Amino acid sequence: MSTHQPGGDRKRAHPASDVQRLRRWAVSVAMFASCSTALAPGIASADSCLPTAVIGAAGTGQGPAWSPPNGVGKDELDAQVGPQVHAAITAIADRLGPLEVGAINYPATGLEPFDTGAVTARVAYDISAYRMSKDLGYSRAYEKLKKEAAECRSKKFVLVGYSQGGHIMGDLAQSVFHGNGPVDRSRIAAVVLIAEPAYNGPSPRTTEAIYSQGKLTQDQDHWSIGGSLGQRAAFETNDPVVSICVYGDPVCDGKDLFGQDGKPKAVTNKDMHFLYLGHPFEGVKDFATWAGVQAARIIQPTDPPGPAPAELPGKPSTPPAPAPPAREAVTIAQADAKTVTVTVADAAGAGPRAVRCWNATDATHNWKTNYLGEIQISIPRNGTFTVTCPTAPKPGTFSLEFFNWRWSPAIQWR
Repeated sequence: MSTHQPGGDRKRAHPASDVQRLRRWAVSVAMFASCSTALAPGIASADSCLPTAVIGAAGTGQGPAWSPPNGVGKDELDAQVGPQVHAAITAIADRLGPLEVGAINYPATGLEPFDTGAVTARVAYDISAYRMSKDLGYSRAYEKLKKEAAECRSKKFVLVGYSQGGHIMGDLAQSVFHGNGPVDRSRIAAVVLIAEPAYNGPSPRTTEAIYSQGKLTQDQDHWSIGGSLGQRAAFETNDPVVSICVYGDPVCDGKDLFGQDGKPKAVTNKDMHFLYLGHPFEGVKDFATWAGVQAARIIQPTDPPGPAPAELPGKPSTPPAPAPPAREAVTIAQADAKTVTVTVADAAGAGPRAVRCWNATDATHNWKTNYLGEIQISIPRNGTFTVTCPTAPKPGTFSLEFFNWRWSPAIQWR
């Protein structure tokens, strides 16, 4: 396998056929946090109210903040969102037609779990440039989603991320699905997470691939694996999330130091992180494309349901479908100058977890003024517990971040 740079294959050329496809789709590529809009060559800006928009986040070492791959101009899609995200977007556009594509411009720097090992990666996380990079990417993605949703109220969104970008998009999706995001959950059409470091194997719609003798095959046993930087709370069955990982990828399969065969994992085997392109999977050109196909099927099923059959005379009406189960509840209340009382019900994020205090909501990460420190707590499935912030909050907006699970509702600190 050829040598790869962290976060992506820098030697991948941008095929002319891809550019032709993009022209047909009229895909606009908008750089967030930029003074201008960058468009792929020869592509006219798309209607701002197309039915579906994609927000893409490239992986570490990719995206607008980094030099483009060889042979790719900085205004082309590969350079904006990275080749793995681009492959998934291509599959979605093949099925849905015209899309808008917005790229998150964030540092995409920091910790490399496949260079440091899973244990070191977790210990170093809180003092790493990765944390600052990921949280800044989250803030920009949050604000972009909020802005675009307000500009066109009929538009739905697809969130796609690879590696660190997947970490960002997974966090943003969980904020939305738990009622703490900038839009209602109904406006998220699908989410695609590729090789993210908070991967949760048992979560619905996760798929692992086994790489052997130059081929990728789907694992039918579906082993329980987790990301190198923790394991996010599982998404629910009705959350439109597709998440993929290759066994042995030290980024998304870094929870344990030993593999299923009992042998130590090769944590420095960074090539495993780049197997999402270039290897056919389940009859599709590669694993990243396959993930995009699955997301497209969620958005637009192959066989849409037909009209309901007419009621027969004397036949009772069909009972309504049961209401979806209530989502876990989290409430917080100020107890004293530094302490918060937290009550949870059916908490999907139960267990040992890092909890951060913020003089902010999840929309605003200002580390110098809003971050109040972190403590480790074991969260019960149901019950009440307290969080004592390392630094006393200031009067105003306050919330708790339960790492890799969700944010609390905001309260006013007094």
